[in-house]
Amino acid sequence: MENSTIVILEVKVKKDKIIELQNILLENLPQTRTYKGFIDIKIHKNLTDNTFVFYEKWETIADYESYLKWRTDTGLMELLGKTFVSPPTIRYWETVAV
Repeated sequence: MENSTIVILEVKVKKDKIIELQNILLENLPQTRTYKGFIDIKIHKNLTDNTFVFYEKWETIADYESYLKWRTDTGLMELLGKTFVSPPTIRYWETVAV
């Protein structure tokens, strides 16, 4: 069984900032994909509102938290925050062997 952490970040985006968010992501996701501990990311937009879900897979929670700190320190989280209605919720999940 593969050990990894699933990170689910959910955020509502300002209606007039959706394209801006997508452009920021296109510009910055290549760096994310090379960060230590990164495995995968999928981003989904709700069909009925402006809620986005980031479904991320990381080797460990510590790897993700290190990544998040780096993105905060570089100012990217502040830039992303300007597109959000409110702060995102972040939840951590593990795979259950059943």
